[in-house]
Amino acid sequence: MFAMPVLMILLMVIYTALAVFVWRYYKNGNGDTYPLKIELSILAPATLVHGAIVLLPILVDRVLVMGFGYALSLIVWLMLVMYFAGSFFYNLRGLQLLLYPIATISLLFAAVFPGKYTGYSIENIPFMAHIGASLIAYSMFAIITLLAVLILWLSRDLHQRKFSSLVSFLPPLLSLEKLMFQGMWVGFILLSISVVSGTFFAEEVFGRPFEFTHKSIFGIFSWFIYGTLLLKRSMMAWRGKNAAIWTVLGFISLMLAYVGSKFVLEVILINRL
Repeated sequence: MFAMPVLMILLMVIYTALAVFVWRYYKNGNGDTYPLKIELSILAPATLVHGAIVLLPILVDRVLVMGFGYALSLIVWLMLVMYFAGSFFYNLRGLQLLLYPIATISLLFAAVFPGKYTGYSIENIPFMAHIGASLIAYSMFAIITLLAVLILWLSRDLHQRKFSSLVSFLPPLLSLEKLMFQGMWVGFILLSISVVSGTFFAEEVFGRPFEFTHKSIFGIFSWFIYGTLLLKRSMMAWRGKNAAIWTVLGFISLMLAYVGSKFVLEVILINRL
């Protein structure tokens, strides 16, 4: 992946340009006539190039690279693909306000801190199923966390009676909450597959017995948070600011379990040696 610096720089330029485009329209444009088709026509080739970069080791070398920088880029790519596909079925307007800046910063961060290059054979089906479910779940929860941030942002403006451009640009608050919990169900199912396979079938997946590590503890804790949120949503129709805050906390725990631990182990500790 990191043998293609020109493509990486090009992607960062495109995502930055899209971020500027959305922010300018959010500040000055009419939210009812947002030119989504123009945005998606630019995003489509960018995601294709991005996908070619992150999938190249799998297609050519038959290995899954799980170093910090690569994993971060893969998660960002999955988030962008989810947004692109979801835009044809849901009103996701406003998500770009956070998604594109994060995509640019994440790619820059991944390029500067690539981490340790570690490849795993894709012939190990149980391991690939575990990693696949984990990565897609992580990306899904990243998307719903951005929705939670938008909910908190919009709730603050409405509570303060600030009818800013944000109110007219974003979908209604109830629509954002409904979309957040729908995405949470998908992510929770995938995370459950990851937790169960990594806990009860550790020997088949990793080739060694299950051990309680910081990664497994944070992963199980985030699973518990999301499960509790969904249960309270089903039983008590829980919604609003508290639900959004706990959604963000759940993702922080998940981040500490995966990307956070990789950053510490592969970047900070190695650079100190």
